[in-house]
Amino acid sequence: MSVVAEQREARRRRRFKLSGRATLGGIVGTVEGMAAAALSLMLSYAHDILIVLAVGATAGLIYGALASRAARKFLAYADLRQPYALHAVMSWFPAAAIAFLVALAVSRWDLIWGRTFWGWLFITPFVLTMLRIYLYRRIAKMLALGQFQVERIGVIGDEKAVSRLRADPRIWQQGGQVVTDLVLPQGMSGTLPAPEAIAAFARRCIDKNCQHVLLVGDLNDLQTIETIIDPCRPYALNVLLYPARGFERSKVDLVDIVPLGSVNSVRVLSAPLNDMGHLFKRSFDIAAAGFGLLLLSPLLLTIAILIRTTSPGPALFRQERRGFNGRNFHILKFRSMRVMENGRAMRQAQVNDPRITPIGRFIRRTSIDELPQLINVLRGEMSLIGPRPHAISHDDELSEKFELYAQRQRIKPGITGWAQVNGHRGDTSTQDKIEARTLHDLYYAENWSVLLDIWIVLLTIFSPRTRQNAG
Repeated sequence: MSVVAEQREARRRRRFKLSGRATLGGIVGTVEGMAAAALSLMLSYAHDILIVLAVGATAGLIYGALASRAARKFLAYADLRQPYALHAVMSWFPAAAIAFLVALAVSRWDLIWGRTFWGWLFITPFVLTMLRIYLYRRIAKMLALGQFQVERIGVIGDEKAVSRLRADPRIWQQGGQVVTDLVLPQGMSGTLPAPEAIAAFARRCIDKNCQHVLLVGDLNDLQTIETIIDPCRPYALNVLLYPARGFERSKVDLVDIVPLGSVNSVRVLSAPLNDMGHLFKRSFDIAAAGFGLLLLSPLLLTIAILIRTTSPGPALFRQERRGFNGRNFHILKFRSMRVMENGRAMRQAQVNDPRITPIGRFIRRTSIDELPQLINVLRGEMSLIGPRPHAISHDDELSEKFELYAQRQRIKPGITGWAQVNGHRGDTSTQDKIEARTLHDLYYAENWSVLLDIWIVLLTIFSPRTRQNAG
């Protein structure tokens, strides 16, 4: 038996079969909700059973519903880099608040308030966070090993395409399994099977409990696609077009369908943020930057005085940078060097750079030199979180070295970012460093959320990795 066949057989023996991702997400949410309800027993030492049942049932139901939604989002990509642990904490407090109001409706205030209440309020989210981390890591590992089957798939295509999809590890690593197929001897460009044969294949998919039918073809022949999917219309199946050029690692992905034109349009590139996302992110930026400037004003004034008195030159340094959608702007920083370079002939700062002043070394290591950029945030030129902008000359140079680099400007540059909190800041002298920083920035742009922004802020403050490679 071949290695591929042995792996397939091992996955078949270990596979846990479920009816879909929503079912698995519901199971995970139910487990978390039951844990939240069970933890209300901490209140039983000081409160009567009626309060405990009211609090447990309410908190469990609300937290379980929020946990199910988070689990379904996680299962779409099984990406552990998203701040799902932080989401557990953020979900707990509204659930606890509503549970507290329900408890007030069935009891007196003085019977609820006390040490056991505070213990329950703050110990519970810690336990739930640990539970979520364990569950998600376990599920991600099982998916990677092909031990979860949450989607059954039928394939229509030529013999080569069907064979490649059956052997594609990404199918079973995403919780799928190809269980049946309809081979087109000459592909979509040749003679197609009779409608009765396609309808029989659709019925076979239903009998095998398939959720999806993958049609391997291209969008350049809508008539052929329609001929194939018409016999499938009577059945509750999702028919998905899998681009034939996808086997050639095409750089164009099909994102979703947009209702434009008589037959709708296929989105092949999506802006990172929609209108609501822009509104949330801008509101967060204004609130955080305004509060930060107010809170840190004594520190900013002290640093400015120290810079002016320890080395000649202004306290603030303005330099042209490339920003959102390729528009240039002038970034503000505390001066940390003896020089104030701007333009095309510039040398990027290195670790132990002799041009850095003593106070400059301190403010660079602690990232205090970046704080004046809160003004850039209020102006709308930058965001609190986003890819770090480089000088124009460095930006052009890095764009030539890595073709994906220019895609960073699809989202506003930030004071801190996903690359920085993962240790990719400072020097970009090697190709590996350029690619690592760029790929982290692109991940952020494609997976932005308010929770991810909050998570990055926390990591910026508390994680030692953020200060790696700070020159």
